[in-house]
Amino acid sequence: MAIFTNDNKQPNGLAQKPGAATIIAQGTKIKGEIITDCHLHIDGEFEGSVRSKSTVMIGKSGFINGEVYANKLIVSGKLKGVTESDSVEIAPLGRFEGVITATELVIEKKGVFIGESKLKGAQSTAKNDSSKSL
Repeated sequence: MAIFTNDNKQPNGLAQKPGAATIIAQGTKIKGEIITDCHLHIDGEFEGSVRSKSTVMIGKSGFINGEVYANKLIVSGKLKGVTESDSVEIAPLGRFEGVITATELVIEKKGVFIGESKLKGAQSTAKNDSSKSL
């Protein structure tokens, strides 16, 4: 009789691999494009475009100047630019300047957002409605 179970198994019986993460450390400056499937944590500075199928987290010392396309974006540092994400969270003392397109936007107490927010998917609906009129 088994007392302990391993909840770390997939339906096929194989153990799940722990989630991978990419970290840009404080003091690091990068310009360019990042395309990743894994979690991305930025404590340094990045200028350019980020595309992630997972979570992008900007730490308290982190800064992004550019575009972020992600499943989830958490801003504890600073972001200046645009994002299109399913979920955007601006943490206390986090700062976002620019355009947010998301289905969910959370701004915590002492979080700062300066710019424009759009509901993800609403633009295409508006275009469809206008094409139906005379």
